[in-house]
Amino acid sequence: MATVQEALLIAFDLHQDRRLDEADAIYRQILDAVPGHVMALHLRGVLLGQSGRLDEGCDLIRQAIAGDGTRPDFHTNLAGLLEALGRSDEALDPLVRAATLDPTRIVQLNEFATRRLKAGRPGEAVQALRLAVGLQPLAVELRCNLAEALTADKRFAAAAAERRVALLLAPGDAETLRLLGERLLQADRQGGPGGEAGRLLRRALRLDPLHHGAWNGIGRLHKDAGGLADARRAYECGLAVDPVAAELWNNRANVLKGLDDLDTALTSQSRAAALRPEDAGIRNNLADALLLAGQPEDALAHALAALALVPELGDSRLIRAMALLSLGRFEEGWTAWEDRWVVPPWSFVAGRFPQPAWTGGPLGGGRLLVRGEQGVGDEIQFAGLLPLLVRAGVRCLLECEPRLAPLFARSLPEVEVVARRSPADPRLTQPDIAAPIAAQIPAGSLPRLLTGADGVPRSAAPYLLPDAARVAGLRAAVPPGTLAVGIAWHTTNPKYGRSRNIPLRELAHALHRPGVRLVVLQYGDWAQEVAALAAEGIDIGAPPGIDPWSDMDGLAAAVAATDLVVSIDNVTVHLAGALGRPTCALLSHAADWRWLRERTDTPWYPTVTLCRQLAPKDWSVPLRLARDRLDGLANAASADL
Repeated sequence: MATVQEALLIAFDLHQDRRLDEADAIYRQILDAVPGHVMALHLRGVLLGQSGRLDEGCDLIRQAIAGDGTRPDFHTNLAGLLEALGRSDEALDPLVRAATLDPTRIVQLNEFATRRLKAGRPGEAVQALRLAVGLQPLAVELRCNLAEALTADKRFAAAAAERRVALLLAPGDAETLRLLGERLLQADRQGGPGGEAGRLLRRALRLDPLHHGAWNGIGRLHKDAGGLADARRAYECGLAVDPVAAELWNNRANVLKGLDDLDTALTSQSRAAALRPEDAGIRNNLADALLLAGQPEDALAHALAALALVPELGDSRLIRAMALLSLGRFEEGWTAWEDRWVVPPWSFVAGRFPQPAWTGGPLGGGRLLVRGEQGVGDEIQFAGLLPLLVRAGVRCLLECEPRLAPLFARSLPEVEVVARRSPADPRLTQPDIAAPIAAQIPAGSLPRLLTGADGVPRSAAPYLLPDAARVAGLRAAVPPGTLAVGIAWHTTNPKYGRSRNIPLRELAHALHRPGVRLVVLQYGDWAQEVAALAAEGIDIGAPPGIDPWSDMDGLAAAVAATDLVVSIDNVTVHLAGALGRPTCALLSHAADWRWLRERTDTPWYPTVTLCRQLAPKDWSVPLRLARDRLDGLANAASADL
């Protein structure tokens, strides 16, 4: 018969092999034979914690500590289970006890503080770091981390004092200055390059001009302040010092994406991935750059590689979904699209409503709440699936962007339309005995349930109805025999705007011809550009009394009053398609996932023709296609006269 020690070793080996049930059986046998065996209590407590029985695990480890409180591992593992239970305030004491017993455990106290800081609990981070500093008062890094936590907790005087102490402990040390600058930057990004973080980092560079970490910090400062060109220069200075610094290649690539220099960004990001292939964040950034560059196959491969390293990486899960949808792999793509709820901004609004998620089943006589999501264009796009629900006998409510509410209410009379607000309209959250809401679903999740066998979305376009009186008034202002061509050329989207936007002058010259009146469907103030074109003999009109940003119903009427819409990928294309107007969508080389690849048509909007760039930044082909479409309409109109 095995001794207790031999049995414990057997159980431990099984535990290490993740054969938890077998290990647990032996731990229990040991405890039956020796009820107070501290190691068996501790190991079984850890096992129960790994099995999700956190409270029971805590109880057993506490019993082990009561039997022998001198073992640092006992205290550390108790802290881990308490933190997993969300009881971080209780976790601090055992971490301090572990660090007191074994000074090398201070690193775990420091890591705990980092987690609390990331969780938005700077006060708890400060408490942990003060205890850590008390145990190792000469540790410069702990002082720097404490200064960061104090800054995040808005205790600025105390943070400054800790920075002074750190500098006294390591006078003239470039790494300490770099560390202080980086920590201050992480805690307070409002100071800009001229703030204290910038001063610390520049002092570090004066002491050691070859310190690539300080150059990296300077680059981050400029990037956060919007100075992308200056950030690029700082990163490149760091790379001149250390050409194998993967973080610098990665950060440079992110700045280059913002500067719309995708080719160079891809080269830089690929270099970072080659230097650090096991870094999931760098792999994710490479996948993002590839998707932006219109290479969804490669983007998918690198997103999957990132997820193999860190399965919960939300950004990579979203890139995977967009790549799959771009490639027309709808069945996989719509399923993967559900991962968007772990990524901002979607994660910020997940769980707004108490009703269960709808999975396509019967509603038991109740109603379905459809939640509009993402941007205005997305809400218009997915609203095209609501008529399919209505035809199937589903009684729907639609929560939507307030600017769309009048248009949706007119267009979807069988649907109760509720303007989104915060907090949510009580009609959507409080029980309604007469007509209860049985389930809810985000609008972007409808395609997964409503597409055909091939996975292709089947919208009900045209499904929007403009205000007929406003349309008639706008159309009456167009001279007889003149074609009204609505144009839109700009988006303020910070990520995609540079690649999607086209200069108004280039668009206007491409479409200008006798018998055509160009009509502005673009939000924003473009009076100066329009006046300059008028001086060149190109007259561009604007719908009177309509603000294309705030008056979405008016914009819909203006779109409906045109003979043709020519627009980049912005809300105007979605409105025109949903209204059934003939439309040329001018798409960048790396078009959004919803437009698929290579096709000239779209299942979302039958009247929209997709005019794609053949090369980045070259609008010649899309503009020629739009001009050909316009010429065809003009010739047909002339033949009818």
